Amino acid sequence: MALSLSDSRRRWSAIDDKHAQARLTVSRLAAALFWDRGVAKTSGDDIAAAAGLSTRTIWRYFRTKESCVEPLLAKSADRFLAAMNRWPHDRSLAQHLQEDGDRFPTTPQDVEDEISAMRLTTMTATEPALRTAYLMVHDQMERGLIPVLADRLGLPEGDLTVRLSAAAVTGAFRVVDEDVSRAVIVEHRAVTQSDVLTLIDRAIREATNGRLGGPVTP
Repeated sequence: MALSLSDSRRRWSAIDDKHAQARLTVSRLAAALFWDRGVAKTSGDDIAAAAGLSTRTIWRYFRTKESCVEPLLAKSADRFLAAMNRWPHDRSLAQHLQEDGDRFPTTPQDVEDEISAMRLTTMTATEPALRTAYLMVHDQMERGLIPVLADRLGLPEGDLTVRLSAAAVTGAFRVVDEDVSRAVIVEHRAVTQSDVLTLIDRAIREATNGRLGGPVTP
């Protein structure tokens, strides 16, 4: 019996979800190995063995061993992008981020993944290939921000102001991410979620010269 269009879509969606989960599992294991052993002393074979997969499968999932960490690094960026997509026109960024954080709290697994991502972020200063993976994630976030900011600014997606704003917001998020990661992992300072949200709000306002951060004026 032939599958209906909706059945086919559900089937492919399930396959995509399974594939994404498998990639994330590998990413978590690769991040742990890189942190424990260092990047140079961790091979694709090591990552495959930890995941219980063949090395050939690892190379089907990822282009390099360092790119294995991209799904893990993307979790924080994707969470921020999702929050930006939910940003109501009548709310300031600070108000929205606080309210959105209350509506969509992080799980224990999210917290564990965030710590692993922060460790990787601190490593990018001395590991160029990891830095490439880190910047690839933020490049994808920048592209995802364009329609969000175009709507908020009331401009076409291809407008220069929109594209510059997306680059500025992404850069602001990256700087905060790097500073917070260094504070927590290297300097062992306590940084609360409220601290992070305040920093993100301030960074975005300053990076966009106040263009973004407040409610949309009717």
